[in-house]
Amino acid sequence: MLCRRSPHRCGPGRARLMRLLLATLLLGLPLRSQALDELPLKAAIIFNLLLFVEWPGESELPPGAPLLLCADRSGPLWPHLKLLQDRPVRQRRLELREVASVDDQRGCQAWVLEEGGSRPLAARVPGTGAALVIGDGQRADDGGVVIALRMMNNRLQFDIDMAQARQQRLLLSSKMLRLARVVRE
Repeated sequence: MLCRRSPHRCGPGRARLMRLLLATLLLGLPLRSQALDELPLKAAIIFNLLLFVEWPGESELPPGAPLLLCADRSGPLWPHLKLLQDRPVRQRRLELREVASVDDQRGCQAWVLEEGGSRPLAARVPGTGAALVIGDGQRADDGGVVIALRMMNNRLQFDIDMAQARQQRLLLSSKMLRLARVVRE
C-alpha cells in the first residue's frame, strides 16, 4: 500500500478517499441512470486508480510536480476528466493534456484510451518514459493497456495486466490488485 510505505504522502483526507474508493469498488455499485451517471463515475474511478500507482523515479520529484494524464478531447470522458485538472495525486498535481499529434504525446505518464474517442493514441512514444494506459470499453483490449475498464452486468469493473505494468516499471498497490476483477500475469 502506498500510504503505509510513506505515511507522509497520505493524510486523513487521502485515507478517507481511499476507503471510499475501496468501498465503492467492493460493493460493485450498479450504475443506475437515475442515481449515477456513468461518465462522471468513470472519471472518478480513473482519478482514484491514479492514487494507487507509483511511477519510476516519482519519489525524487518535487512536491506539486505534474502527473500528466493524456486523453482525446473529442472523447465522451474529456469534460469529466477536465474537472479533475490540478487535483492532488499524492504528492503530485494532475494535469490533463489533449493529444492531437505525436509531439503532444511526449511526457504523458498516464493515458485514457476510450470508446468513442476519435483519435487512436499511441500507448508509448520512444523517450516518453513509463506510462499507465487505461482502456475503456472496446479500447480495453488495445495493446499496451495496463488497466481495462469494463461495464459488466451494469457494474463498472476493471482488469489489470501485470505484465504490461512490469514492462512500464509501474508499481501497483496491492489494494488495487485485490479489487480488480481479473489480474493477468
